[in-house]
Amino acid sequence: MKLKSQGEIMKMLFGTFPAMLTPYNKDFSINADEYIKIARFGIAQGLNGIFCNGSAGDGLALSFEKKVELMKLSLEAAQGKVPVISGIGSVIYEETIALANEAKKLGLDALLLQPPFYYPLSEENMIEYFSNIAKQVSLPLYIYNIPLFAPPISLKVAQKLSKIKNIVGMKDSAGSAVDFAHFSDVCDFDIFVGREEYYLGALLNGAKGSMTSCGCVFPEVMSGIYQSFLQKDYIKAQKLQKFILKAIRFAGTLPFPLGYACLLEARGFNFNNVLSIHPIDSHILQNIENKKQEAISIIKEMKEIVDLKDL
Repeated sequence: MKLKSQGEIMKMLFGTFPAMLTPYNKDFSINADEYIKIARFGIAQGLNGIFCNGSAGDGLALSFEKKVELMKLSLEAAQGKVPVISGIGSVIYEETIALANEAKKLGLDALLLQPPFYYPLSEENMIEYFSNIAKQVSLPLYIYNIPLFAPPISLKVAQKLSKIKNIVGMKDSAGSAVDFAHFSDVCDFDIFVGREEYYLGALLNGAKGSMTSCGCVFPEVMSGIYQSFLQKDYIKAQKLQKFILKAIRFAGTLPFPLGYACLLEARGFNFNNVLSIHPIDSHILQNIENKKQEAISIIKEMKEIVDLKDL
């Protein structure tokens, strides 16, 4: 796949991206066929790209080899029709660089990177970290503000990083409408929202698009919000925004990202009885059939209101 210039990439990265979940076989290898099936289903429903190796897809818990495998599968699913962006976050500095190099070699379009977790970072050191990475990678880099899992990126840090040539945008998953408005006001780069509950609000505040778990589970709804916004049909966009809230609350009743896997399985995708690579409490596992039935009920309820496509 021919590498694109930064200008071409910047024209491409917009709209609704799925934070891809990763389906597993019983031996915990990646279910490649199902992954491609999920991604292509989403593209057919209007998604504007693929985002792999994020927290929803267990990116930080996978081996280097599996992360590269997900890059390859995402490119195969995209078939050159939409851009592919991959997370490259790691506490291991050399691994982040190696993942970036693999992404370039394979032909991905952009990279996403959160601050390294565990070791405290001052604002000055966070700026140095991202600046240093940006100098060493040639693909466009998006910084990732996800305070739930990593040190938060302050307005001061984001503003300074937005001036660096190869740092072309940010994904903001903090969930604060106030902070998002300030990021959008002072930062000289594109901003994608990472909280599905706030997609319409973020678009009204200047967001370029979204990268969310619901983009993977409900691609037709999330892309519908974006298209309705572009058409200035704000009433329809608001209705679509509200339709996913119950499903999001359900997903929050299970360890992340298990709830979203339940919803995908309820839609007909194979997640091997929502098999997880993470240790799950036995009481949760004993109740998983009830949760799956709850997910099925939510999908049925949504189908009565929204045009959810069958597989």
